Amino acid sequence: MSPRKKEINTLSYSILGFFLDKPYYGYELYKHLSQSVEFREIWHIKQSLFYGYLDKFFQNGYLDQFKVEGDQYPSRKEYSLTDEGRQVVLSWMGKPVDHGREMRQEFLAKLFFSMKLDDKSGLLLIEDQRLECMSWLERIAAHELESQSVYHGLIIQYRIKQIEAMIDWLDYMAINGDNLALISKQA
Repeated sequence: MSPRKKEINTLSYSILGFFLDKPYYGYELYKHLSQSVEFREIWHIKQSLFYGYLDKFFQNGYLDQFKVEGDQYPSRKEYSLTDEGRQVVLSWMGKPVDHGREMRQEFLAKLFFSMKLDDKSGLLLIEDQRLECMSWLERIAAHELESQSVYHGLIIQYRIKQIEAMIDWLDYMAINGDNLALISKQA
């Protein structure tokens, strides 16, 4: 029996997003991630995990790796995005998240890179995510009718309020789309 292929944490695709702009040395990108105020609010990644993802992306063909020899420092690996890696990260960025628990990290990471890509990508992602949230709300509301106990009803109401808050926030961002264009220039 062959071992089951380990799934990659889809939030890790956000690392690939940084390579859309330029190649990076591993340490250079890790330092950038650690110091980026906006991205640090989304995801604080440990250095060992970060390098593990770089290796996995290289093995999967998403990154190329070039060894750069140096006179004043040990040789370093410079990573750049492959065509396949570019397709993977752009596909990942364009899809809404599937679960409410993914909004705080993965959706915000997708929005971060979508806004850097161009003015329209962020707004399109916001609209697609809003539609996805509406479908969650419909499914959860249907469960409310089947509630077996008061406690179960409270849990369902909690989820409904969470999703409604997400929709309100997405609506706020859609209404303030001009501000997103300004933010994308700064990101």
